[in-house]
Amino acid sequence: MKFLKSPALTGLFILSAMTLGLAGCPSSYQKLSTKPVEKVNDHVLTSKQFANQLARRLRNFDALAAKDPNNIHRVKEEILRDFLVKSLTLDWARSQSIVISEAMLDKEVDALRANYPDDLSFRRSLAQENLSFSEWREELRYSLVEKEVFKKLNEKIKPPTDEAIKRYYEDHKDRFKRKDRIYIQQIVVDEDAKADAIKVDLKTENFAELAKKYSITPEGKNGGIVGWIEKGAVDYFDPLFSAGSGLQTIKSPFGIHLIRVEKKAPATTLPLEEVKSQIIRALRAQREQAEYVAWLDAQLRSSKVLKDYELMNSIKVDTRGAND
Repeated sequence: MKFLKSPALTGLFILSAMTLGLAGCPSSYQKLSTKPVEKVNDHVLTSKQFANQLARRLRNFDALAAKDPNNIHRVKEEILRDFLVKSLTLDWARSQSIVISEAMLDKEVDALRANYPDDLSFRRSLAQENLSFSEWREELRYSLVEKEVFKKLNEKIKPPTDEAIKRYYEDHKDRFKRKDRIYIQQIVVDEDAKADAIKVDLKTENFAELAKKYSITPEGKNGGIVGWIEKGAVDYFDPLFSAGSGLQTIKSPFGIHLIRVEKKAPATTLPLEEVKSQIIRALRAQREQAEYVAWLDAQLRSSKVLKDYELMNSIKVDTRGAND
């Protein structure tokens, strides 16, 4: 879990049209703020909680995008969907006796807090997201529950058979085609005079040592080794594919490149054995997604879900600058 700094949008307020008319009546405001926008079994998302989540998510938009009705509607629908999935996940976890112990949660809290230089920086990140420590801790608890749920769901997934792997390979061969490649080593400098001087030095000195000494690009410290480059990947390298042997000189926005082509490899289709692990990951991801969709559908059919779209639509967005 990480915190995102808010962009240009500041002073974001979420107001209900009904709330404005009840500003002088605390009891009526309290009643409205606790009214549910969504109920999933015994889980309730109140209008106040919904508004807070809407404000938090819209803070990651710029001021103009945060006022766009389409964006606001999309974010509102995302909040409803996320609450639904979260509620169904928690209920199923409870039915499967999946529990996150306080010790496990504390360990995760400590690990994440260690990413910050000090406690003040950590608290500031929470404040930027308009989150209390207890709210953040509970969100973290849910993320751990979610991981355990996914783990349990995926336990029943069997590894793909050799036949399935081969069929996937044949059906997706275009994905495993590799273009012409060259393996290059380079020295990059910022002046023609330097390039000319290095060309002379290369007659008697080691290419890698000169790259470490003079090259201005990051791979210089590794002897100028760029490695394999596919044709079309970097436009200013493409002439190298048809160039002869020996030192090549090209210019790019980065400077003057003195390049040695160490190896060439023609276009080919990677053999099955070389991409087998990649195919297994792809097939497993497909099966995990299918298992999750089927599980979610089953949970939804056995649950009671109520949504108050009228109340949701009555929650309006008002963006104001910090000095307004």
